[in-house]
Amino acid sequence: MRATPDADAAARLQQQLGARELPCAVQWYAEIDSTNAELLRRVRAAPGAAPQCLVAGAQSAGRGRQGRSWIDTEDSALLSLAWPFAPGGAVGALSLAVGVWLAQALQTLGVDAVRLKWPNDVLLRGAKLAGVLVELADTTAARWAVIGIGINLRRPPGVDSAAALADVWPQATRWRVLEALLPTLLQALPVYAQAGFAPWQPTWNALHAWGGAEVRVLEGARLRSTGMARGVDADGCLLLDTGHGVERVHSGDVSLRRAHD
Repeated sequence: MRATPDADAAARLQQQLGARELPCAVQWYAEIDSTNAELLRRVRAAPGAAPQCLVAGAQSAGRGRQGRSWIDTEDSALLSLAWPFAPGGAVGALSLAVGVWLAQALQTLGVDAVRLKWPNDVLLRGAKLAGVLVELADTTAARWAVIGIGINLRRPPGVDSAAALADVWPQATRWRVLEALLPTLLQALPVYAQAGFAPWQPTWNALHAWGGAEVRVLEGARLRSTGMARGVDADGCLLLDTGHGVERVHSGDVSLRRAHD
């Protein structure tokens, strides 16, 4: 079977990682149900597997946080990376760290206007550019984190509220983004395994899009609390100044909105 340009790009990326002693299998799918779901199936079936990355042109059953649909097309860049932590390892703030790493990778490409929205969104000029979904699979050998990242390369049709990387970087392509992002992830994850989120807490707070803004914390459709967003702590909890003290908000199944939205 003749290799496609995207399959060739995946092979080149894997070779580049190997040359930098960042071993990780990279595989391209033109279409798949869900890259996260496929990696979860793989690591549960083979607990001793090595880190691996799937890149897809389109997903038919992609999903985001809180069960939202996540459909990927040629106008988006998606990767899912399976990484093994020690059994029972604490990874509660991993999605926040991944947001920092994505922002740093984009900065190396000259995209400096990205900011972070708690807990797992990356914004560009105030609109959503990318999202992060971390799912876990516990096996006897490891606690596997499957990290899904979706980035809008170009504005999705009919979605005026979304941001697109091409708005500020016209030459954006899937593989140029992944060549910057995947090494960043593979270099940072072993540090996270040892030190947790704390080393990236100051950077996250410096990139906090809504720092000092009045916000609402929603649990489903129910208003849970309101206050001023003060940043995050070393555990990745949102620090919410309610006027009666500072509340630590765990991400869980809550979402964040500006007070006036």
